[in-house]
Amino acid sequence: KLLSVGALTLDTILRVETLPVHQGKFIASDGLQIASGMATSAACAAHRLGAEVSLWASAGDDAVADQL
Repeated sequence: KLLSVGALTLDTILRVETLPVHQGKFIASDGLQIASGMATSAACAAHRLGAEVSLWASAGDDAVADQL
């Protein structure tokens, strides 16, 4: 059994046609949001390897926390 304690965050990953060379506004063609953070990533990796995992993390009290 594994208890992973630590950060729980929401990462937003956006796809753009080309990597920006200069500052400016760019339109993303696609995107996704995934739960992340060091403790979360470790828990997911251990679970994929077959471990029984629990995660103890604070997510806040807002719309993002509701997604997580």
